[in-house]
Amino acid sequence: MQRQNLISLEEKLDFLEDNLLSCHAYSAEYVQTFKKSFSYFKAQLKEKWTKARRKEDAFLKANQSRLNGAIEIPNKSHFRPGRPLKSFEKCSERSKRRKTEEVRSMVEDTVIIHAAQSTLIAKGQRDGSRILIEIAESASRAAKYKSAYKESTSPGRGNILTPHAALAMFVEADLTREQYEIIRNTNPYLYPCYDRLLEAKKECYQTQIRVTSSYAETDLQSLIDNTIMRLSMYLEEELLTLSENERNSLTIICKWGCDGSQQAKYKQKIEDTSGSDANIFLSSFVPRQITCGNENRKIVWQNPSPSSPRLCRPIRFRFIKESIDVTKEEINFVESSVNNLVTSEIELQGNKFVFMLHMTKGNYGNTNDGNTSRRFFKNPKLAADIIGVDYNFIYRLKIILEAISSGYEIDSATTVRGGSRGAQQALPDVSRK
Repeated sequence: MQRQNLISLEEKLDFLEDNLLSCHAYSAEYVQTFKKSFSYFKAQLKEKWTKARRKEDAFLKANQSRLNGAIEIPNKSHFRPGRPLKSFEKCSERSKRRKTEEVRSMVEDTVIIHAAQSTLIAKGQRDGSRILIEIAESASRAAKYKSAYKESTSPGRGNILTPHAALAMFVEADLTREQYEIIRNTNPYLYPCYDRLLEAKKECYQTQIRVTSSYAETDLQSLIDNTIMRLSMYLEEELLTLSENERNSLTIICKWGCDGSQQAKYKQKIEDTSGSDANIFLSSFVPRQITCGNENRKIVWQNPSPSSPRLCRPIRFRFIKESIDVTKEEINFVESSVNNLVTSEIELQGNKFVFMLHMTKGNYGNTNDGNTSRRFFKNPKLAADIIGVDYNFIYRLKIILEAISSGYEIDSATTVRGGSRGAQQALPDVSRK
């Protein structure tokens, strides 16, 4: 070591360690053990060197007895011949049982489990520690964990659809039962059976319904409560992130309307002789938005297509021909129900949410029905010639209405600005006529 011209104590000790390990072809496991022991020796030596203020005379005087002692140097004869030793992780299950047999026979099971739990926590694996406790406490819980793990790792079982998710797909795609069964046969583990969809569908049904041969109606309060509950289940993750104040200031904004229609007569037996199934008059509402916070500025949910019948909730329908008197009667019926509405409260994972109701009046039956409007805007040039209005005015109005009813998110500012520009250009011509 003196011939190496090493200056610092750290360099001398590192040279000594490398020289000792290079004497023989030691196994990786023994090298690791030796380095761990030698690091402790180096730490003690450095500490004493520092206490001697890095002066050789003072160091030799203070540690004379220790320096005159002996140090055991590893010898090749310490290792048995044969194949090199394996680390515990690389051993087979049989070898692991043999190596841990002594520990298992001398130490209680609870001590071993607690040691494993503490090791997992020290490594930051708290979830693994909790699972270990649950498995150790209950044999049935261990069986459930095993079954769930086996199911999650089986081919084709990675993302199993819940009955409600499969039902949403079924409705959105407008599938028949036969079509769904064909899709399900491609991967039976992914899609639940059709009976599970029927059970999920029944959970969506409104219970308080009155049905006769001439009409069917439901209690509006019960229908809105059911709607709020279904929307809350869909928005559960987002609702749970709200603050306490926001949970108590939720508002669901809805619009309602009524209209009549004609249909093919099916020879329905009706007790009321004045009615006929050739005509039907319906009142319904659509949830448009859920807001919360000060002045309801925070939007929790927005109906992507408020003009679509997709989320329409029927309140009452009757086999009766539309007329002014029937329309007024229906308006009075719905407004009376709206005036009696109260706030709704639901509970999700132990958290209470309060929904206030805001019901606005939409359109209701008139002579300009949907078919007439569509025919009018289908040919804006002809419509402009007939009523004597500027073509650009009608065309831009057609674009605005199509954008509103498209079901897609639109830039309202751009749409209204473009429509207003065309309206302003056409207003002089309209005013003159």
